[in-house]
Amino acid sequence: MLLEVRQMPMAQVLDAVARKAHVIIHYSVLPEGLVTATCGGSTLKQVLECLLNRKADIIVRSPQNSTKTNNQAEQLVEAWILGSKLTNSSTPENCVATSGQANEQTVDNISFMLSQDGSIAETELDQTKAELLKSAQSQNSAEREEAVGALLTAGHQDDPDIKAALEKALSDPDANVRAQAISNLALREGSGAAGAIQEALHDSSADVRLSAVDGIIDDIPLLQQALNDSDETVRSLATSKLELLVQGNGGEQ
Repeated sequence: MLLEVRQMPMAQVLDAVARKAHVIIHYSVLPEGLVTATCGGSTLKQVLECLLNRKADIIVRSPQNSTKTNNQAEQLVEAWILGSKLTNSSTPENCVATSGQANEQTVDNISFMLSQDGSIAETELDQTKAELLKSAQSQNSAEREEAVGALLTAGHQDDPDIKAALEKALSDPDANVRAQAISNLALREGSGAAGAIQEALHDSSADVRLSAVDGIIDDIPLLQQALNDSDETVRSLATSKLELLVQGNGGEQ
């Protein structure tokens, strides 16, 4: 995989990579300024490490029951960039660069809104939301996962229908759906999702627990709880986020 970048903001670069590789990329801290780089590697993780000048820890997640192929980039579904070593940063917050068909629909909505001088096209957005809510109840787990993932940018911030759908998806029989649900609920609700995150930290799936840890912004007790997780990746993410918080608090925990 080869990536060439010329004078682009890092967030814009990550969004382009996410679309091209069909991977969700989470980040909380990014370098400021414009990026110029040429990076190559046999895996997406290697390319991201090069892009960030090896000044960030990167954790990746592969699909459940996936088999390794020579094209590792296609086997990743999610990546976390942990910027404890980055010196220039934006305000700490949970951000995500997404990809896939659901995101293309979101882009269509944004373009339509901008063409109307910034006014919200209520009918268009309501129709999209209704379709996603229906798909979230599909008998097909892949359709449910895609719909729940797309609910992140559907409707309005405090939409009770979307919140209810995400909360219902937390008990979905498919772990991938549950992982999407807790991730999006945390992004939409912030500290209001603490109770759901607490429960998700006890999920039988490591992927769900990983998404729960990713959704923790500044709750140190929850992160400390995740330090005892049975999965190494979950523990690693919790450790890195704790280190970031401690650094931000001047070294006091």
